[in-house]
Amino acid sequence: MPTPELMPTFSTAVNTWQCDENDHLNVQFYTEFGHEASAHLLQGLGLGPRAQRAQGLAVTAAEDHVRYLREFRVVDAVEVRSAPVEIGAQHLVAYHEIRNPADGRVAATVRRRIVCDRPWPDAFRARAEAALMSLPEAAKPRSVGTLALPDLTLDDAPATGMIEVGRTVITPDECDEHGCFLPRHQFGRYSDGAPMLWNHLGFDRAAMQTREEGSVVVEMLNHYRRPLRAGDLAVVMSGLASFTSKVLVFTHFLFEAETGTLAACAEAVGMKFDQKVRKIMSFSAEDQARLAARRIKF
Repeated sequence: MPTPELMPTFSTAVNTWQCDENDHLNVQFYTEFGHEASAHLLQGLGLGPRAQRAQGLAVTAAEDHVRYLREFRVVDAVEVRSAPVEIGAQHLVAYHEIRNPADGRVAATVRRRIVCDRPWPDAFRARAEAALMSLPEAAKPRSVGTLALPDLTLDDAPATGMIEVGRTVITPDECDEHGCFLPRHQFGRYSDGAPMLWNHLGFDRAAMQTREEGSVVVEMLNHYRRPLRAGDLAVVMSGLASFTSKVLVFTHFLFEAETGTLAACAEAVGMKFDQKVRKIMSFSAEDQARLAARRIKF
């Protein structure tokens, strides 16, 4: 019997508008690559969007775990290859390997948990089982997944020590064909709020940028709790869960503001980044004392 292989599911190139202050691809677009690759993976297993509609199935993302291993810069080519790594009665875990085809190295990995509102069709499940691969060690959680993120309300959040880092409105162009807020833009809300969180922790982001110091995320785990739709009001509350001399573990909670219900929550592993030499920086003893005073408590 042939060994299952990763199938091609996505390809593109990095655009200038997708890059951030570090001149590399922003985190939200890795999520977008995994999102589109997931659709092509399901289609490759016999359950594309047309087949889902024909069978009346509702298929959604429940969780995304991303490891950011190497930078993508402007005009770099991107290719994604994918395979299922777990299949159950109503869920599938997909593995997406994001590479730069110029050198063949893995730039990021995405592990997505997908759920269906009804049991998978027999033919799809059989194809998925035949294509199953083991999740590579490099794609497994390293510094996330140990926190028990509670199902908070917006009113509960300030008591934990989290601060508001974003207050926006969900627009139609940020939603998918079903009118639900796209995963990419959820990650984008976290990324957009990062400067406010760094400032709260005592790091002047504007001054850091003048010194050619940035911040990077190397790993993220996002749980999709309840869908947001166009016109909904969104608030992001964030805080520092833990830290070491080089690593910060953030939590982000995305709420629907009108009802205060939790839409999504995430753990993100961040670091200071020297933009000149492209290396991670250490936190001083003074920094660490300040960080200890600002840790959140659930």
